[in-house]
Amino acid sequence: MIIVISNPTQIKGEYSIIHQLFEQGLESFHIYKPDFSSDQIAEFKQQISAKYHSRIMLHEEYFKFHSLKELENCKEKYDYAFLSPVFDSISKAGYKSQLNLKEVSNVLKNKKDKIIALGGIDEDKINTIKAIGFSGIALLGAIWKSDNPVKKFKQIKEKWLKSELVH
Repeated sequence: MIIVISNPTQIKGEYSIIHQLFEQGLESFHIYKPDFSSDQIAEFKQQISAKYHSRIMLHEEYFKFHSLKELENCKEKYDYAFLSPVFDSISKAGYKSQLNLKEVSNVLKNKKDKIIALGGIDEDKINTIKAIGFSGIALLGAIWKSDNPVKKFKQIKEKWLKSELVH
C-alpha cells in the first residue's frame, strides 16, 4: 500500500498534482492541513475529482505511533496505523528517527495489524522497509519536496511493486 500525504500548506499546482498521482495509480491520499478549518478541508477535497473521493482520507483520523512502546500498548482497533519517523524526515528538518529497526522488525513479525512506514521514505529505502515487515509506505517529503512530484511517485511506486515480487 502506498499513501501520499498532502503537503501541510497549500502549494502551487497541488490539485493538478493530486489528480496526476491518482491517474498514476495512487491508492490512498491523506489530507494533512493542520492550519485548515474543517470548512477549508471540505473545500480542499471538493477541488479533487469526485471519482477519487473514496480514496481520500483525513490524516488526523488515523493512529500515528512515534515509538514501539506506543504501538505495542495500543489496544484499540484500526484498519492501519503509521509508525514514524522510520528514517530521518525529509520534510521536517531535524526530525530524526529514534527507532531501532531490528526491534521494529521483531514487533511487526508478531502484529497482525497493518503498519505503514512514515518518515524519510524514498525509493532507496523500499527494500529495507519490506525486509522489516511494514505493510505499506506513506510519502510526504519525498513527493512534495521533489522538483517533479509525479515522476518521483512513479519511481517509488515502481520500486515498491518490484520489491513485492521479491519479498
